[in-house]
Amino acid sequence: MNFHFGINAQKLTLDQFTDIVDTVERSWGRIDSADKDLLVGSSEESNILCCLLELKEKYPDAHFGFSQHIALAKGLSKIAEKGEILISEEIEKIVIDDFKVTCLGMLSIQGMANEILVCKLEEPNKEITPPAPKPRWPHISRRSQLESLEHHLSVSKALLVVCPTGGGKTVFFDELIDQWEGKKISYRTTCPSYMRGITFQPVTELVVQMLGIDGIRSTEDKQKKIEQKLKDLNIVDIATSYLTILDFLCLSDEESILEKLELKTRVEVLTDTVADIFKRMSWNIPVALIVEDAENMDASSTMFMQHLMTKLAEEDVCFIFCSYLSHINLSGLHEFELREIEKKDLARLIEEATGESMSLPPTTPFHVLQYIGLYNEEKLSYFYRQYRGETSIAGFALSYHDIKTIIKRRFENLGDKKEFIANLSIAGIKIQPDEFPLEKQSIDLFDYFTRIGYLKKHMNHYVFVNPILHDEIYELTRHKRNMHIRFADYYSRLAGHEEHTAFHYGEGENYKKAIEYLLLSARQAVRKGGYESGIEYYNKALELCQRKKDAAELELVIALNEGMADVYRSLGEEDKALKYYKVVLDSYKEILKE
Repeated sequence: MNFHFGINAQKLTLDQFTDIVDTVERSWGRIDSADKDLLVGSSEESNILCCLLELKEKYPDAHFGFSQHIALAKGLSKIAEKGEILISEEIEKIVIDDFKVTCLGMLSIQGMANEILVCKLEEPNKEITPPAPKPRWPHISRRSQLESLEHHLSVSKALLVVCPTGGGKTVFFDELIDQWEGKKISYRTTCPSYMRGITFQPVTELVVQMLGIDGIRSTEDKQKKIEQKLKDLNIVDIATSYLTILDFLCLSDEESILEKLELKTRVEVLTDTVADIFKRMSWNIPVALIVEDAENMDASSTMFMQHLMTKLAEEDVCFIFCSYLSHINLSGLHEFELREIEKKDLARLIEEATGESMSLPPTTPFHVLQYIGLYNEEKLSYFYRQYRGETSIAGFALSYHDIKTIIKRRFENLGDKKEFIANLSIAGIKIQPDEFPLEKQSIDLFDYFTRIGYLKKHMNHYVFVNPILHDEIYELTRHKRNMHIRFADYYSRLAGHEEHTAFHYGEGENYKKAIEYLLLSARQAVRKGGYESGIEYYNKALELCQRKKDAAELELVIALNEGMADVYRSLGEEDKALKYYKVVLDSYKEILKE
């Protein structure tokens, strides 16, 4: 049984119109058509009336009509007074037990030969619990594969989930974590391909989640929370563990405990500390660590995770890495392939979301969701033109385009909001609002882009829902070089963002500054114990010096070679250290000659 409603409202802005459509659809209804100053919709449930009552409060000048007949719903909305919800006789019989109803008698409805009995809907007689809001983005459950993954975890505590880009791994893990609620505690991070390799970033995010300090602004409050967490877990050497964690998370103003240790010892102390915390947590409830796009992990995080798996092999801690590659730089992983969703299921998803059936080419869940997003946006624009009284030549329809075309059309539909998401694409895949040059009036745009499926919120930062979406928007963005320089100048003023600064200066083609900040990034990585990443930064800077000789000042070249030599000496690799010390010595000889 279908119920129809009319919403008669004048002079709605596009944002107000969009809000009404979104509210209806989240209440399991849908807008079917629009006329001048009128929206017409339907639902299979009579409790869509709760949605109309909500809209009545939000838009008191609107008029509402509700009936089992579409023409009657439209007519009732036109004769209703401001803020009134008028219902027909058959509706009155259905809702009389749940709502107060006032009979208005027999009234004439435009376009109907006879008068009909009309009633006015008042407040509910009792508390009515509306259904849970409809998800903004549909998905297909992979229950059988969830069961299969659980079986694999009973065989091995370290899995590599292989899934092509756009294959729906994020939704799969969302469902997995929901399934674990109350049974297992999970910590989750992702490693973006854009600006890849930030030292210990995935490890840091897992530790921050585990300590429960994400979202805490004050350094002092973070320190108190960490200390209390360690006490609750009965850590034996709490002083060393506390200072080690503070150093690792850059929360200590005092002399670093890690810097006082030999380089390899730093890594061992840090790994032991984190492993001990996860181990003790697992005694209370099983722990799962999930790393998406693991092929992009920095070298230091890769080694850290390898050591962590070894140290926690006998504990109730499982590791799940996800990648589009069947092999990553980690050993001892049991492979689990996430199977593709069948085309008929994806076609059904489109039909449920749009009411239209179509034959799909080879595609992915991400591609389908982007199509549904574009379909909804363009259909809403079509309805809004009808609402404003603009004539339409034909009904609404949308072909299934390739992913690049769909993202480009969605991007262009953003109007004046596209500059914001374009800037985000240049800044990175993961954005922390507190660390982003943002005008106050733009802060709500993070939630707006989350609502329309460009971003998702994780901890205290926002992430692009898919690298494909990020990369396509980045390619569509103009003046990228200037924006990279702007971000580099901004991040250079923030402590602890040397790696971000180096990346943006490099992309902005300010190679002198890029080399300078690669040096600082390498030193910072080594200080934290991430010598593998430090060596990568030194190598990258030296390669840049070779390619861009005009940007490579002699003092920087000496500092890079000396820094590399010091790292290798600390690691006991004397031959490699001597190779770089020789370059330093030769450079000083050249200076003396001059």
